[in-house]
Amino acid sequence: MKKKFNPIVGVLLLIVGIAAAVGLGLNAGDLIITLGIGIFRILAIIGFAAVGAGFLLTFIPLIIKLVKDKKEKEALAKKKAAEEEVIRKKKEDVKGLVTQLMEEEADFAPVGQILLKEMEDMDEFVERNDKLFNYNDMTEFESMKEIISQAKNALYHNCRGVVNLYVALETSEEFNGEADKIIQSNNELLNNAQKFLLELARYTNEQNEDTDAVTMIQDYADAIGQSLRHTYD
Repeated sequence: MKKKFNPIVGVLLLIVGIAAAVGLGLNAGDLIITLGIGIFRILAIIGFAAVGAGFLLTFIPLIIKLVKDKKEKEALAKKKAAEEEVIRKKKEDVKGLVTQLMEEEADFAPVGQILLKEMEDMDEFVERNDKLFNYNDMTEFESMKEIISQAKNALYHNCRGVVNLYVALETSEEFNGEADKIIQSNNELLNNAQKFLLELARYTNEQNEDTDAVTMIQDYADAIGQSLRHTYD
């Protein structure tokens, strides 16, 4: 059982101690004459001891409580943030959603395998794109550096859409038709991304600004951009 902070005893001691100290201070001369210096000193010590005890019993537990409450609030905030992060990651984990639905729904497994393969291929293209830009002087194409990552986001968005369609429609003809359209859209993204990387590699090997690779790179970047617009429209 959690012990509740009770400052009453400390406050009373503090009040009594302060009152005694003030009283002794105001009437010091009379008390010394009446009681003697020895008794007065004892009373003064008792008064100041009461003030000290009252202070310790009141403010030290209060400070401890405030620090403890702050730590508990911080711990709760961290716990809440961690829980929200888990939920966010779960929502963003499209591969996890696809895998989970494949385990729960056997009829979804064939489509799920296609989606997982598409996501793995696009992940590989993103990695290759990053390496090409890291290993070579790509100043001329710096504005296109994120195009493959954008294609990945679109493909993952499409895969989540297939999951949502299956949850809503299951293995109906309508689902099959819509899923096929999305898978074809993913294939288009993958093909254009692969061709973009191929022309990028050719350009870096030849290092010739007059080569057709420059035009082809721009063409495939534009094609990916067109696919992105179709995905989010």
